[in-house]
Amino acid sequence: MVYANDGYIMLLDAVMFNNKKIGNISDDGIDWGGDSAEYIKLWAAQVRNAPVKKIKKKDGTNVLKFTLIELLPQNCKDVMGGTVTGERWDAPADSVSLDGPLKILAGTGQTIEIKNMTLDGLVRGKIGGDSALGIECELEMVKPADGGSPFSMYPTVPFISATPTQLSFSKDGGDKTIEIDASGPFTAGPLPAGFSMEIVNGRITVTASANTGAARNGTVEFILAADPSKKATVSLSQAASA
Repeated sequence: MVYANDGYIMLLDAVMFNNKKIGNISDDGIDWGGDSAEYIKLWAAQVRNAPVKKIKKKDGTNVLKFTLIELLPQNCKDVMGGTVTGERWDAPADSVSLDGPLKILAGTGQTIEIKNMTLDGLVRGKIGGDSALGIECELEMVKPADGGSPFSMYPTVPFISATPTQLSFSKDGGDKTIEIDASGPFTAGPLPAGFSMEIVNGRITVTASANTGAARNGTVEFILAADPSKKATVSLSQAASA
């Protein structure tokens, strides 16, 4: 469903940090808070009902918090650093703060784009209870390098893109990944013979079976549900057996 922008921002479709889609977060959503501005107030003996001067000492801050619960290796690396080897994530030896832009897509048809954030993540929670273990993420808005507006809000323009747009496999087959960046839900078209895929949170794993014949070539389309005219096409190829 496509919503007209009526000014009410609700629901959550996607979160991207450093141009990478973050996995599923807890149903508490994103908490946007921070510290209030600090002021110096000057009082006069003769004026007792209000300060005679008020000077801002510090601006207010913007801090966003959420809990990542989809702890796939790449998701963990994207919010805490470290290294990924296959299905294994190794946390960094020392905690790190990550820097980059943040983009939030609301389910009611708006985009919030923040130019520069610092992100700190910590594994927190219980194992064995009713909730999943997660990574508590805290992001603080910092002044952008260009000194301009730190963030903006605007109606989401429907879009979908794929990275990469071409996958090549050896004759022995194997798995390769496609990242889909989209403004909402999407569907996948049919795959050429010899290929299969799995979709998890916008991340596509394409599998090519071993090829015992001629070279395989074809494409697969990913189609935005809200606007079928918006498509991303990925070319697939696999070497012949001999």
